[in-house]
This record gives sequence, structure tokens and C-alpha cells, in this order.
Amino acid sequence: MGVSKRQMQNFLIYILDMVGLTAGYFVAVYLRFGNLKTAYGYMKADTYLRWIIAMAVLTFVYLLFHPNRSFFKRKIKDEVRCDFQTVILTGAGMAMIAMLMADASKYSRFIYMFTIGFEFFYMIIVHRLYRKYWLRRRSNHSFARKMMLITTSGEAEQVITNIIKEKIWDLWITSIVIIDKDMVGENVCGIPVIGFTYRSMFEYAARNVVDEVFIYIPKEYKYPVAMTIQNFEDMGINTSLNIPLFQINQNLNKTLETVGPYNVVSFSGREVSLFMLLLKRAMDILGGLVGLLITGIALIFVAPAVKLESPGPLLFSQKRVGRNGRIFKIYKIRSMYQDAEECKKELMAQNEMDGLMFKMKDDPRITKVGKFIRKTSIDELPQFWNVLKGDMSLVGTRPPTVDEFEQYSAYHKKRLCRTPGLTGIWQVSGRSTITDFEEIVKLDVQYIENWSLWLDIKILFKTVALVFKGDDGAQ
Repeated sequence: MGVSKRQMQNFLIYILDMVGLTAGYFVAVYLRFGNLKTAYGYMKADTYLRWIIAMAVLTFVYLLFHPNRSFFKRKIKDEVRCDFQTVILTGAGMAMIAMLMADASKYSRFIYMFTIGFEFFYMIIVHRLYRKYWLRRRSNHSFARKMMLITTSGEAEQVITNIIKEKIWDLWITSIVIIDKDMVGENVCGIPVIGFTYRSMFEYAARNVVDEVFIYIPKEYKYPVAMTIQNFEDMGINTSLNIPLFQINQNLNKTLETVGPYNVVSFSGREVSLFMLLLKRAMDILGGLVGLLITGIALIFVAPAVKLESPGPLLFSQKRVGRNGRIFKIYKIRSMYQDAEECKKELMAQNEMDGLMFKMKDDPRITKVGKFIRKTSIDELPQFWNVLKGDMSLVGTRPPTVDEFEQYSAYHKKRLCRTPGLTGIWQVSGRSTITDFEEIVKLDVQYIENWSLWLDIKILFKTVALVFKGDDGAQ
């Protein structure tokens, strides 16, 4: 039931945003042409076609980027940021469709800009009012779930405060049962204590509105949890049980699953929807195909220069470590002399990185042609084949060499829990100036924990800018 209510809220907010977009569009049309009849006479059916396109684009943005995540917990700065991203994506989509339809020259810039601007301010105001309405009324709204809390006197206030802070729009604690002492008739955070004994607790639940029960009992207390849950189940009341043993890390996702015949609680990091992963993979395949086309063109000019300057193969392959320790071969255009790997051991004393990664500004192993193709990142182009194969992604964490990986501490491996990338967050965060491997690990973990398709797109644009600037980084 909770999931369906959440979906309903997202749908209602989506409808409100559609109303704002529609209002902004037709107000703009009215201001531009004096009235809608004149606009229709001038623009014909295009008046409504462009409105439908705007609605379709906003719908696509909702499906792709889920702008209403954590809607009820947003502060004003988060609201402004989310709404700005939504209208920018919507505006960009409208402009792109207008170009594809060869309609851009006929598109009124006033209508276009006014609609986007109106929608932005409309969303900020309406979202804030909508949020305040639900959060203020959740304590007595008939739609809200009424919860009974069963806990101890020492935990009650903190549990209630933590639940209220979560700003769950359709949930409110209406009654408390304190199991370690008789506090019947008292209030905790303004919520009445209604029971101390089993009998009083079940009698209250039988004669009053109780949609759910939450049991939060510290592990040192012996409490007949199974019997309590069964009695509430017999009454048709959903019961949730907190298990203190499993509160290892609040950032971990916990799910009930089975391993063979055993029921288990599974712990995992941030979960990503299958739809978003498929979109990321589709972007990788498209980028890989385009990248290989660029690679083929580049090789026509680069290959003769590489072969003429130094003997050896055109392409260089090296074992790298991918997702969760999988070994794969990475490919590059050779930018070093053929004995570069043997010479690396002699140069380790001149390593400019603090930690497990090797980087040297004036590396004597690099050829003259190699300096150019590294500065322009041309040497990395064959890795689009790794992207197409699925060993790598367009955006991810840098895949370490095997010898680097063998020196990893346990916490370093978290940067390998996702598919490694051709570029990543640390490469666009000052890769020429970062000299501490631990800082790179911190940035990579930050990327993993905050991943979104929009973040990947921003990193790709920043990478292109750095390539044209000629910024080279660690290999």
C-alpha cells in the first residue's frame, strides 16, 4: 500500500507540473499574439502541436530522471536545484525536437523562454505549498497511516524524533506503548502513552484507529516479539520490527531474501534501478560505436607516426582490474618505447603520486609522438572497444593495474564495485594536480554513492572540454 501511495503522490506532483507548463505556454501565446484565436490563425495546428511536444518532453524527463525523489525532505536550495534541472532538461528537449522537425525558425523565442521561466517559478512556489499542506496535515489527515509505537522509555523520544525528521507524508505516530515502566496518561513529544500491559495494548488497538505497529526494542530486553506480532496479525494490523543487530550502517540497503532454503537479510550499497542501468549501457554502446569510428579515422594519421618513431606494435595492451576484481585487457595506442614496463621499476623512486598509482610528469619512457597523443587523449581511443565489449563504461572509476590492485587495502576495493570507466569524476576534478591516491579513492566512492545518469552526462561534457584544453592525466 505504501508503494502505491508514493506512486500516487509522484503522479499528483507530475500533474501539477503539467498544469504549470500548460498555463505558462498558453499565457505566453496570449501575450505574444493578443489572444488564442489570433495565435491559431497565425500558427494553425502548430499552436497545439508545440504544447503537446512540451508536455511529452516533461513526461520523458519525469520517467528518465525521477525529479521527485526525496520530495518531502527537500529544503529550499534543493527545491531550486531540482526544479532548475527539470526545466533546463525540458527546455533542451523542446529545442532539440524543434531542430529535428525543422521548426526552430518558426518557434517564437518569447513563447519558448516565457514558458520555461514560468514553469520554473511555478514549480518552486507550488511544490513548497503542496509540501507544507501534506506535512502539516499528516497528524490528523484521514489519509495518513496511524502508527502505534512499542518501545522503552529511554528510546521513545529519539525514535519519534527520527521518524518525524524523515517527513513521511502519509505516516504519523498516534499512540505509544512503553514496556519497561508504567507511563500511561503521560505524553512523549506530544503523543499519548496508551499502554503498559499486553491487555491494555491490544484493547486499545481493537477499539481505535491503528493502521500499523512499529516495535523498537533494544536487544538487551527480553520481549515476546513473536507472540506480539502474531496477535496484531490476527487483528489484520501490519507490524514492523526493528532488529538492532542489523543496524550496522544506515546507508546500507537491507532486503529480505532467500539463500537456498534459508531466509536472510541482505546488505548492499546504493541500489540502482534496472531501467537506469539499461540506459547507461545503451549510452555506452552508442558512445562505443561513435568512438570506434573516431578511432579508425585517427589511426590513419597517427599510426604511421607511431611506427616511424619507435619499433614495436601500434597498439599496447595491459591487464587491468575491473568490476569486483575481474581481470581484462585494456587497449591504447602505444605512446611509450617498447621496454616501458621494464623501465617502470627503475623510475618508481620518482613517482609523483602518494599511494598506489604511478604518475611522472616528464616520463622518459614516453616518445615524442606519445606526448602529443597523450596530451590530446588520442592514445585512449582504442578503449572504446572495451566500452563496447562491456569491460568498461564511458564514465566510471579508473581501472587499476594488477600490481596496484594487489597492494589495495580492503576499503580501496569499493571503487571497483562498479564497472570502470574511460573517464571519471577525479579526471575532471583537477586530475593534473591530484597527487594523493587516497583523494582519488574518496572521489571515486563519492561518484559511486551519488551516481546518476545526469552526473555521467556532466562528466562527459567536462571531459570533452579538458581534451580540447589539452589536459593529460594518469594512465
